[in-house]
Amino acid sequence: MAAHFKTVLDGADDHAKLQDLCKLTYKEQAVWLLNAIWEVDIKGQKGGDLAEAVWNYVDKASTIDNAKATGNALDELEAHRFLEAFDEAHTVLQMRSSLRKTGALGQNERPKEVPLTHFFLDKYEYDWHRLVNAPQGDNSAKIAEAQDKLQAVQDAFDASTKADAEAAAALSAARSAEADAKQREEAAIAAEADAKAREADAIAAENSAK
Repeated sequence: MAAHFKTVLDGADDHAKLQDLCKLTYKEQAVWLLNAIWEVDIKGQKGGDLAEAVWNYVDKASTIDNAKATGNALDELEAHRFLEAFDEAHTVLQMRSSLRKTGALGQNERPKEVPLTHFFLDKYEYDWHRLVNAPQGDNSAKIAEAQDKLQAVQDAFDASTKADAEAAAALSAARSAEADAKQREEAAIAAEADAKAREADAIAAENSAK
């Protein structure tokens, strides 16, 4: 069954709409963004070409957040981990400073969490007024296709990682068994040598007694 996403944001003004957008799940925020920028030039690229990167951001945020896929924002520590994972130069404070300059964040706003939309606005330098008022739905099929392709790659990677882990575990078990066998063999040889030594001592003692 096809997923149904929000097509209109709640709010009396653009700022209220942005807050409503930031309350959506990571996936829903990504879908809203991609619908908004799909045919737009973003730093020399069509927005649609950024789909794979956007889904990577969704996947990482969902992995870091304890709420997983139902989450919508990272706390500051989680946000730093998120930014580091993608080698982003900006800190959370710098990102918020940029958003305040555009008006996306009010000068007196001190949010404790970082919604994915805040990251997107800073990363792609996209006008937040256009974002919250962007029409939705025209590119749903393309967005779903891009997500499916990324999921297929992720599944293949996970399968490969699992196979590698299983092979490594099997190799480790084989080496452990080999080491154990060698240890038992060495113990048996030592025991045999000890028995022969005791036998030799007994024979020598017997000869001395004659």
